Amino acid sequence: MLPEKNHPASYRDPSGFVFISEGVIYRQVNPGYSKDYELLMAGLYGDLVAKKWLVAHEEITTIPSTDRYKILKPVQLDHINYPYEWSFSQYKDAALLTLNIQLCAMTHGMSLKDATPFNIVFSGSSPIFIDTLSFETYDATSPWVAYRQFCESFLAPLLLASYHHPDLTRLMLTYPEGIPLDIAASLLPFSSKLKSLASLHIHLQSGIKGNSKQAEKKQVVFSRDKLNRIITHLISGINSLTLNKKISTWSNYYTHTILQDNYLQEKEKLVDAFCEQVSFHTAVDLGANTGQFAMLLEKKGKIITALDIDPLCIERLYLHSRENGLRITSLVSDLMHPSPGIGWNNSERKPLLERIHAEMVLALALVHHLCIGRNLPFQKLANTLQQTGKFLIIEFVPKSDEKVKQLLAFRKDIFSSYDLDQFKKAFGGYYDILDEKNIGHSGRALFLMKSKNG
Repeated sequence: MLPEKNHPASYRDPSGFVFISEGVIYRQVNPGYSKDYELLMAGLYGDLVAKKWLVAHEEITTIPSTDRYKILKPVQLDHINYPYEWSFSQYKDAALLTLNIQLCAMTHGMSLKDATPFNIVFSGSSPIFIDTLSFETYDATSPWVAYRQFCESFLAPLLLASYHHPDLTRLMLTYPEGIPLDIAASLLPFSSKLKSLASLHIHLQSGIKGNSKQAEKKQVVFSRDKLNRIITHLISGINSLTLNKKISTWSNYYTHTILQDNYLQEKEKLVDAFCEQVSFHTAVDLGANTGQFAMLLEKKGKIITALDIDPLCIERLYLHSRENGLRITSLVSDLMHPSPGIGWNNSERKPLLERIHAEMVLALALVHHLCIGRNLPFQKLANTLQQTGKFLIIEFVPKSDEKVKQLLAFRKDIFSSYDLDQFKKAFGGYYDILDEKNIGHSGRALFLMKSKNG
């Protein structure tokens, strides 16, 4: 085994830490966590893994050391995603998973000692808990230590998204430790005070500042039944939350915004044919909209990550994937401002573009939005796409297209180099063009390319 490299996000928990060796993720269990670990393995671990709520692991016995109690090798996930990249229903499902894990843990004499959404990853259309060492022995006489963190990290973003706009879950990028309850309370409308979910768990809690003298005067009598009622109330309230949908620009792109009746059918045939020309197992669909082509590839047995700037598009794709058990991981992202590295030394949470590598990249109906709508040069786009995957299926939309005309309707046309020849020249510096086809009579062209980096 090669020398270890501790994961930059794993340094806060004295129970253990995550490290990487030869590209494989491991988790060390420190001696001080031994009793809790044995209690976890006595029943709760098997229960959670059977429910597919907790990532499974195997114990590694080939690395003896006096400062280690156990070394675990968890099931290796395709990639990590973060809460500020989830749609509303993904956030809801992650919150409900956390609460249900807490209820299950209590039946085994354990409790979650933290309740951060960073302990959850979406693998396809399913959330899974990944922090094996988040469990501790349950003390029924004490309040749930992770309750306030849950309210700040799960409930506050969900309520803001429900009352205002789905993009507000992205506030977790600014407040990765959780949205402070006084801030959340000030942003929620007055009407939220009339609903018990927000009133009890946000507005009331926001007035509690954690004053130690005040806490000494008020010794709270706690019990298992009381915590059960709190968690049950949270589950019921979160289940009832609905999205305050706003008008979405592109969520009907493939149903009401395409003028040519046969455009979509022709494009599907070409994408399908291009996919048959090369071998790949994983794909990322950039600007996926509601996932028409991500689903096409999923039917071929590919593992897909689908990204779009529109949270309603990703919401629709996620719900469809969840209902049909599709292996599509749906994420909200603005490619001009992808999630950056954050946390200590900007390295705890890796940038999005370092986490979404795949063998095939789809960039359909995307070039004009970035290169005209956002002034991105062809060369910069080609350079970034090349770093994302080996193969590329990309669509070029000419200036004569109605969508480009809409983008230019209220601005000066400064894009003299935006044409097919310049597009091919720029991308030719990074890719070999394997195939090129016109998409019916739309005037659009589809390309299959292979990175020159191999």
